[in-house]
Amino acid sequence: MKHKIIIDTDPGIDDTMAIAYAIAHPDIELVALTTIFGNVSVSDATDNALKLLHFFGHPAEVARGEERPLTIAPNPHSYFVHGPNGLGGIELPASSRTATIQSAAEYLVSKTREMPGEIDICAVGPLTNLARALEIDPTIVERVKSVVVMGGSIYRTGNVSPVAEANIWNDPHAAEAVFAASWPLVLAPMDVTTQVVLSPEFFLDLQAANPRSGKLLADMARYYTKFYRSHSGINGCIPHDVMALAYLTIPGVYMQKRGAIAVVTEGPGIGQTIFQPTGQLAVSTMWGERSQHLALLDIDPGLFAAHYYSTIASEITPTETVLY
Repeated sequence: MKHKIIIDTDPGIDDTMAIAYAIAHPDIELVALTTIFGNVSVSDATDNALKLLHFFGHPAEVARGEERPLTIAPNPHSYFVHGPNGLGGIELPASSRTATIQSAAEYLVSKTREMPGEIDICAVGPLTNLARALEIDPTIVERVKSVVVMGGSIYRTGNVSPVAEANIWNDPHAAEAVFAASWPLVLAPMDVTTQVVLSPEFFLDLQAANPRSGKLLADMARYYTKFYRSHSGINGCIPHDVMALAYLTIPGVYMQKRGAIAVVTEGPGIGQTIFQPTGQLAVSTMWGERSQHLALLDIDPGLFAAHYYSTIASEITPTETVLY
């Protein structure tokens, strides 16, 4: 049975890598993209989502999400990481389709009512849409099959502050609400995502294997790699968002640890993700009272890269697709 997935996304180059993976993987049925601010504005995120689905010839729906955090003032978008349009400067043809009338939060609530126990939500941006969905209908936690989140940093430093990762930092109050909720949740933090670096040679090989989707990913990766090379000294790029999505298809390749997750919502540590492993003693009783979730902490980088390559390389191209 295929995984029915909604990706909550702020495309974004690594978001595009995840969307391409979802479309190419034979065990995934991509139901929809719900959009959120983060890497780009929610307007650009929605436009990019529609263009990407048009490019890939995929019928998934798009629902526009929140444009600002629940409580804090918005942080700057990450165009300097992902390019002037979020897609590494690659201009894709416009789509004739539009987003649904429902907001992203309303869409998540209604789709889980329509298909209870069937929907996996993969959230790879700030968690504002999910927090809004909890506000609309707290019983959504009983209807989702799972929630997989790319975000946070548990045992390593952050990428926007010494302790905070960008998705959580962009709306810490939403993240705290999502992690406190009792749905089946899996966190893919920077501890695991930063272990995988895809090199320029990897993308050249991918383009040769799949001249269409591979070329798009390779063209975007050049911009992404330029950022990583200048800011981190890495000759390649990190496919953060793909690694959250891939948990649904290859869960056994991750080292997993169960525990409670909380988020700092003010002060110098705002956006910090705190993890208390299940069964580990603490003087504070709050940790045992919180929902227990899974955190992904380790992976074989070569195995993951090979899996991503083989998935994209073996993609069956739709008959009606567009070029750029």
